[in-house]
Amino acid sequence: MSTPQPLILVTGASGYLGSTVVYQLLESGYRVRGTVRSSKVNLIQEAWADYKDRFEAVGVDDVASEDFSGALKGVKDVIHTAAPLTGLQDPEEALRVAVEGAMNVLRQAEKAGITKFAYVSSILTACDNDKVAGPGGNDQTWNSVTKEQAIAPGVDFMTANAAKKKFAELAVWEFAEKHPHVEITSVNPPFFYGPFAPGFRAPEAKLSSLSTNSLIYKLLVDGAPLNRLLAWVDVRDVARACILALYSPPTSQVGRKRILLSGEWWGFKQAAEYLSDVRPELLGRINGVAWNAPPAMKCWIDNTRAKEVLGLEVTPWKESLVAAVDSLVKTEKEWADKGLTPK
Repeated sequence: MSTPQPLILVTGASGYLGSTVVYQLLESGYRVRGTVRSSKVNLIQEAWADYKDRFEAVGVDDVASEDFSGALKGVKDVIHTAAPLTGLQDPEEALRVAVEGAMNVLRQAEKAGITKFAYVSSILTACDNDKVAGPGGNDQTWNSVTKEQAIAPGVDFMTANAAKKKFAELAVWEFAEKHPHVEITSVNPPFFYGPFAPGFRAPEAKLSSLSTNSLIYKLLVDGAPLNRLLAWVDVRDVARACILALYSPPTSQVGRKRILLSGEWWGFKQAAEYLSDVRPELLGRINGVAWNAPPAMKCWIDNTRAKEVLGLEVTPWKESLVAAVDSLVKTEKEWADKGLTPK
């Protein structure tokens, strides 16, 4: 009789990144338990029905405070992609919830005897917002946002978000120092893009459900404003980093495993030109704004640690872009077949 593969807990399993992690694990033969909001349990369970009893969805409605003991039963390792919804709280409460959202499952996992933990953070923790274009930072630097700035009345979204990511990750590393028997790896990506996993579901035709792929979708909407986002990485690379983290060398050998990860940087004009060549049927749809977009800036994010610690090489940007666009066109058609218009 064959030995069953380990059971991995993936938080935020219905999300863009979470579903990609689930897919890669299942395709590699693992058993997966994914946490999702209770209202999505049946939808997500059905989405992965082809994998039968190797996937189980469990409802967790409040990542920051809910009891994970049942979800953690029998689990070997944890990949934490979920982030609590903090938009409705006042700034101080939003910051608290962000930190507790990162810490609650980590504390409970350690209590359950789990010693491998991969955590998804953000490149925003490594530098200030005005440094994303360069010179940026590295795996030893942090943005300068203070808690006082984060909770100030009327704080802007980017400052608040940078603070949430920073103080949540700092709490994770403080925990790691106090619990050296737990191997923790943080994966710090910029915006990610690429294909949707087969089990990803966006049934309501909301652009917000497309996560950061919605920014790529604007390439197919003429006249839509294009955010000048410099730093991208393939969602599949982020998922692979999370999984490889569980089998990475120990901290005692390689030091703190805070992994900054980026794909190649590209501009929307480059994207429009390449898409017109490889997907000529979309030429009439390409956003006219893209043709006059500024060129890409030089990438400062160093993937050396990702290569050394995880053995990870990133996907070429052209491959990621086409995969993202093909997935978006497919999703758009599925919505249209149901009489839905994206909004």
